[in-house]
Amino acid sequence: MEQSTSTAAAESPAFLRAVTQLAQQRTVMTSRAIYNHQGIKLLEGGVQVDAGLYDRLLSHRLAAPLDESVDGDPGDPGVTGAALREAGEAAMARWPFFALLGPAGRVRSMLLQAVEAIPLPRPVALHLALARETRPAVFEHGILMALLCAHLVHEGGAPIHDMTVAAGAGLLHDLGMLHIAPELLDAGTRLSGDERRPLYAHPLTGSMLIERFHEYPSVVARAILEHHELLDGSGYPRGLAGDAISPLGRMLLLCEVVTAMFDGERERPELRVSLLLRVGARRFDPSLVPSIHRLLRALPPPADDVAAPIAESVARLRALAELLNRWHEAAQAAAPALVAAGRAVLKSMADQAAALQRMLFEAGVTPVQLDFIAGSSEPDALLRTKLWALAGELRWNLLASANQLRRCWRAASGGQPFPAAVAAWLDEVEALDAKA
Repeated sequence: MEQSTSTAAAESPAFLRAVTQLAQQRTVMTSRAIYNHQGIKLLEGGVQVDAGLYDRLLSHRLAAPLDESVDGDPGDPGVTGAALREAGEAAMARWPFFALLGPAGRVRSMLLQAVEAIPLPRPVALHLALARETRPAVFEHGILMALLCAHLVHEGGAPIHDMTVAAGAGLLHDLGMLHIAPELLDAGTRLSGDERRPLYAHPLTGSMLIERFHEYPSVVARAILEHHELLDGSGYPRGLAGDAISPLGRMLLLCEVVTAMFDGERERPELRVSLLLRVGARRFDPSLVPSIHRLLRALPPPADDVAAPIAESVARLRALAELLNRWHEAAQAAAPALVAAGRAVLKSMADQAAALQRMLFEAGVTPVQLDFIAGSSEPDALLRTKLWALAGELRWNLLASANQLRRCWRAASGGQPFPAAVAAWLDEVEALDAKA
């Protein structure tokens, strides 16, 4: 059963398209004959893959995973340990935060050695080559993850072998994303609940891809499955909480949310990380978070500030705080007509809303304080930056809560539609995507 599921994952339309795209950029060969599940030969072994691969294989269920049947040109080394080390060095040169992981000397050498030593079975190397050539953001994110995971393990006093295991989990955790259509990952694409399902399944896909290879301890596949599980139970795909999440899974989760802030060209990623860890303190392993805060404190202050005017950020915070407050009205109106499972879903969301409101209160985001800030004529670059970041973090948390509400509702409601008040609230929150 596991083999057939892995085979289906490795011949997904997105993966087929990526292999075809790679074949247009560099030589890709079939390493053996490719058969469908009925034993019919579709391609000979030892032939060069061309642009027609997608059309020839799309309608077939293959006898073996495609990543075990294709490979790069023997003369092209592809993604190697040395290439991973080089990518790690480039990432540390680009980002001051990641440069702090390994200052010049023995520690830096150990981190890069751990990344370079990650085992690379040929199908895994193929996935990494696909990521590097066709989804560079996925590859770069994996490199940042490998570095940060290795750093956290080193801080815990573990040997180089354990650093390599953690770095491997970090590097490979998002290979399941290569089996999702690229258009679903476009930051400008607004997705419906059904369209989000492949995103929620990518940890399972990635875990199944990796568990085939004995080069990786079983904790790696488990951690990949868990890398979006949050300690408070609000994550996915299984909604695990607390000790039900493995230690390496908890590490991957923390590294995932930290490195995600550095993806693309986000402004002030370090400030976003700091706020994220304060807002979601109950979601992350408290034994690991202090290491991130130490790195953040070691960074020099930024030389410039954000462009968003204080008045604009104050207006955004008012609107977002009001939207957060309206959740309680929507839930109260909906609860009497719901069965126990539906009320439990609303209660879970109410707990998250209360946590966000506490965060706003502790950050000084109250109507009185916002009135005072809006009426102040004193320009303050630090205040401008903090308000801008708070508004962005609150918006992100509201959108994440809306996504979680939809996932949990599908599982608990038995197909019932959302109550009108809750549906209206969700529409308002999800419209924030269009206003970003």
